[in-house]
Amino acid sequence: MKKLALLMALLMMTSAVMLTSCSDGPVKNTGSQQTGTATAPVSSEEDLFYGFEHLEPRTDMQDFELVVYSRGEESGYGTAWMTIDLIAEEITDEPINDAVYERNNIIEEKYGFTIKEIISPKDPAVQAQNEIKAGQTAFNMIIADGKNSAILGMGGYLCDLNNASNLVLEAPWWDQYANKDLSIGGKLYFTTGDLSMSCMDATWVTFFNKDVQETYNVEDLYELVNNGEWTIDKVAEITKKISADVNSDGRYDVNDRYGYAYEPFNNYALFHSLGCQIVSKDADDFPTLSVFSTKSQEVFEKIREISDDDQNYFQGWSGEVLSVQQDNRALFSATTMYTIRAAYRKLEQDYGILPMPVYEKGDNTVNVVSVATCGSLYSVPTSHLDDLDRISYAMEALCRESKDTLRKAYYDVSLQGIVLRDEESAAMLDIIFANRRYDLAIIYDWGGWYTYFYNLWRNKGSDFASTYDKQKEATNTAIQATIDSYLENFD
Repeated sequence: MKKLALLMALLMMTSAVMLTSCSDGPVKNTGSQQTGTATAPVSSEEDLFYGFEHLEPRTDMQDFELVVYSRGEESGYGTAWMTIDLIAEEITDEPINDAVYERNNIIEEKYGFTIKEIISPKDPAVQAQNEIKAGQTAFNMIIADGKNSAILGMGGYLCDLNNASNLVLEAPWWDQYANKDLSIGGKLYFTTGDLSMSCMDATWVTFFNKDVQETYNVEDLYELVNNGEWTIDKVAEITKKISADVNSDGRYDVNDRYGYAYEPFNNYALFHSLGCQIVSKDADDFPTLSVFSTKSQEVFEKIREISDDDQNYFQGWSGEVLSVQQDNRALFSATTMYTIRAAYRKLEQDYGILPMPVYEKGDNTVNVVSVATCGSLYSVPTSHLDDLDRISYAMEALCRESKDTLRKAYYDVSLQGIVLRDEESAAMLDIIFANRRYDLAIIYDWGGWYTYFYNLWRNKGSDFASTYDKQKEATNTAIQATIDSYLENFD
């Protein structure tokens, strides 16, 4: 009966297009493309939840505590990436807080268990693995950034989530791209989904200033996206019409005007959005080096042209980029959704958002997630392997009950209702969130490629082919070392 019900739901899903955190595939930027809402159910049948069977209450979950080792201010990258979507003590009329409060009440009343938080100290992976080694972990679930999650995964301290029978990982409340991109050798040690807003916040996007657009008579940018013409060459064409040495001091710096202002991570994000990857996966789901090809050489030249051009493009840290926007001295900015949600929405100027540009007309949109240090991933320590059944049940409940609470508050209320200022940006958001990708090379920085792209602005004139020749062997060695570390702990 389960198979029959699922089959019927899947048949019904084929005629529906909807944005969830698990798009079945990339959405092309074409005029005929359709997008849906973030939370529309795929089935109207009362016995299904987004096309899947409901999670039935269990008597053995009464008085169970899901104790989460979470991110605090000291455990990585300041207040911006602290865990704020796990615990809420009371209603405050703030959408995210109140959605968390509602979700946790639903969980306690419906499933019987409660959620508790232990905030991790500095060096969370080191502290966690010491406790796991000793078998004395007070926590049975871990929230950590990509780098710390990877340290624990390679060390054999995390459970394979594919073995957690109660996780319905193929369901839309789990991020299907995270499941696919972050696995190694068919094992999935950490992932994310609607239980977390940080990976949505860590999504890289293009911001644009409508006041500057109007001043310089820039064409309809939304139409470019919808027609599949939002390309890197179009970005360059528009950008070069706007830049100017405002104070006439003969040099370009934070005080001048630019078509495009961005943070260093953008070099890496562009490499992905223009259709390239540092690593891909082989037939056995192991990472392989794929950074160098005829296409990637062409893409790199586009990126280097931007990075080497101090006259038309401004590259700086987030505060500097924000100041340029505040003074209407940039049309475009590339940054995270978090930065837009936390800082840009306070701008007096009108603005909109766009996906990252593509390489050629009609290419698929790719918006990479900055998951090494920003976005949070979820895992289960091996010290609680004997209780994986109940832990995975609690994780599944937490994620699925977040779909109509936390995700809705973040997507529909916080972003579309507060941060975004027009319907066109909301449609762009559908495209962006349906095409988010994760990259293992960001997490592991094999061969220093992530660092290389990040610091490209400091290495003007860098030659891609010679860099590849120098780093190829070291990169392959680093990748294999990571694979070997995981293989040592495979069943």
